[in-house]
Amino acid sequence: MNDSKIIDALLLPFERDLVPLPERAFLMRAEPHDALRDEWNARLICEQGFKPAYDRLIQAGFETVERLEGRFGAGLVLLTKHKAENRANLARAWDLLEPGGILVCCGANALGAASHEREAEKVFGLAGSLSKHQARTFWMKRGAGPRPAECAQWLEAASPRPVEGCAMVARAGCFSSEHVDKGSRLLMQCLPEGVAGRVADLGAGWGYLSAEILARFPSVTGVDLFEAESLALEDARTNLGGDPRAAFHWLDVGAGLPKCDPYDWIVSNPPFHEGRKADPAIGQGFINSAWKAIRRRGKFVLVANRSLPYEAELRRRFREVTLLREADGFKVYLASNRHDK
Repeated sequence: MNDSKIIDALLLPFERDLVPLPERAFLMRAEPHDALRDEWNARLICEQGFKPAYDRLIQAGFETVERLEGRFGAGLVLLTKHKAENRANLARAWDLLEPGGILVCCGANALGAASHEREAEKVFGLAGSLSKHQARTFWMKRGAGPRPAECAQWLEAASPRPVEGCAMVARAGCFSSEHVDKGSRLLMQCLPEGVAGRVADLGAGWGYLSAEILARFPSVTGVDLFEAESLALEDARTNLGGDPRAAFHWLDVGAGLPKCDPYDWIVSNPPFHEGRKADPAIGQGFINSAWKAIRRRGKFVLVANRSLPYEAELRRRFREVTLLREADGFKVYLASNRHDK
């Protein structure tokens, strides 16, 4: 099932007149979709913390915010693959509802939506549910009483937690939030000596590579962290915010970096999934952005799953490409002396 079918499933209770069409509603983890144009467009305020999806919503004409505030008569939530994130979103969504407000949730069966439905029934009580398009859609009505005690527990569980193996924090839903991932650790193990000057960290996540570079290389004058997921960048601020050499940018790296002086070093452990789809073009876009932003003799260090086809793209953009190490299913490349075109 593709992601657009999830939106179709989400809107089914309204199309079947099981839930009244609201005058105003929020949509968490929103994605643009043709079915949300026309009568829905003017009714929705979309929340999206993932910058590429945020930009797509803006370009499609939806009112979009990074984080919702206020009170609403209705809300819609698209469930993700992360249990703790879904629980926290349900708790936040419940807090955003006015008394009497309706909350409609939808997720793919393959991502455990039935489990979330059972839990929501136990905590909030269901007003209805549907099964369609290999997804579960369920809805609840908020009463005038206080929120269930579980909501506070769910919000607490989704707050930043210590990461195993380092003195940093990250929250559920961020990449490798429980421990330092093998690829990033491998990159740091074989990062050449002499890192200095201006550094960029593309796809910085919660800041592991940047923090290690700042701690290990005193000649680094500044690190720009570029990250598409706003909550991960918030955790990076927590982890590095005390270092004046760190700067934080909520950005879709694949769309290019802002114009600035070229970087002396760039490091990256790029993502290769958006949602449930594997897409090597994301990492290739990172390589292109690094090539454009690095000085002629600058050095670019990339780690990636060894099955990903990045070496050809590196050789197309740089004259010198060296495989520094292959281990634990990953390859670390050093690329330098960039081509002009």
